[in-house]
Amino acid sequence: MSNTLSARYQQHFLAHPVLWGWILLSGWFGSNALVLATTKLMEMTREGHQVPFWKPLSWEFSSAVMILLLVPVGVYIHDRWLANLSLKWCIGLHVLLTLPFSLSHIAGMVGIRHFCYWLMGEQYHFGNIASELLYEYRKDAQTYLTLLLVIFGFRLIYRRLQGEASYLMAEASTEQAESEKSPEMLLIKKLGREFLIKTADIEWVEASGNYANLHVRGSIYPMRITMDKLETLLPADFVRIHRSSIVNLHQIQQVQPLDSGDHEITLKAGNTLILSRRYRDSFKRVLSL
Repeated sequence: MSNTLSARYQQHFLAHPVLWGWILLSGWFGSNALVLATTKLMEMTREGHQVPFWKPLSWEFSSAVMILLLVPVGVYIHDRWLANLSLKWCIGLHVLLTLPFSLSHIAGMVGIRHFCYWLMGEQYHFGNIASELLYEYRKDAQTYLTLLLVIFGFRLIYRRLQGEASYLMAEASTEQAESEKSPEMLLIKKLGREFLIKTADIEWVEASGNYANLHVRGSIYPMRITMDKLETLLPADFVRIHRSSIVNLHQIQQVQPLDSGDHEITLKAGNTLILSRRYRDSFKRVLSL
């Protein structure tokens, strides 16, 4: 029973990693904010200061909310511009990003606190700007770098559970992999095990940052490769239909025109993909062949 439940949770985690990521981050920051707020209240009460409970709550939760809002911005910046850089450059630029992260966090946090105080009929005072900015930056830089490690760790666990695909010939020779067409089999590494899948079993491919996600019989296997590179390596019956997707022609069930000029492709597995106008002519040429 416990193994079945564990398998169900793992399957749900693999199907909804973003949802799980937000649940874990929200739980972490929410519980941490509550602990810090109650700690601050007890310390001030011990010192003889009578403070309403909403004040430390507004202090801590305004900070937590702003950090959570900035997380997707940081993830987008990393995936869009930093992920392909060398490790030294990537770390260096992330260290520099702690400054705009801190300034954005402080501005939003102070704005939320002003609003909370206004609702309660009071005024919020940030204090001496220079000293407060330095005080907050020290904490924000540590939070930013900790979040970076947590998100990388989360992604590593996800990919370990999900498995990762690679070309068999790439294992032996990268130069050979770049000059030859795709082999009939792909190597999948998952949880310390290795197994093979047929290239022909790939239903469609979806771009995901620096990875291409291979959809195979309900499972998704990431491959660290660009879509342009993968398009040249896949067999001729795999066709680019969008800048972020490639489809196996043998998996198409129907093609439906849309009012926008694009087309909707329905696969035998039930997935629906968009054939964009940019790739429509080349798609038709392949079908005519």
